[in-house]
Amino acid sequence: MNDKLIQSQKRLHDSLFELYIDGGLELFQAGTRGLKRELIIRLETSALTPEKGEIIHYYAVNRWDENDEFDEWAKPLVALSAEAEAIIGVNNDQLDGCRSTVAVGSDFINFIH
Repeated sequence: MNDKLIQSQKRLHDSLFELYIDGGLELFQAGTRGLKRELIIRLETSALTPEKGEIIHYYAVNRWDENDEFDEWAKPLVALSAEAEAIIGVNNDQLDGCRSTVAVGSDFINFIH
């Protein structure tokens, strides 16, 4: 190869490397939120069957960005049974100050979109 071509390839390589380093550092500092999103979702219900209960705990986290997270409890329309309290480890008193399942569910849907 002639010298001009070799020098041109070296400049191109160096420029691409600089772009990669600068861009990589910028992405690292900014985090990956919005660039790659794979959500891990966990829901807890107020009863053992969907017909008898409703979702009372909405949780989702982006496996690529732990700061991209939704975690909120909701107050069910019907009080938790003693069995549900024992299984979930949360009681009705703890859920009294929470927003309704409709409000939390709506925010959760917006988050996962």
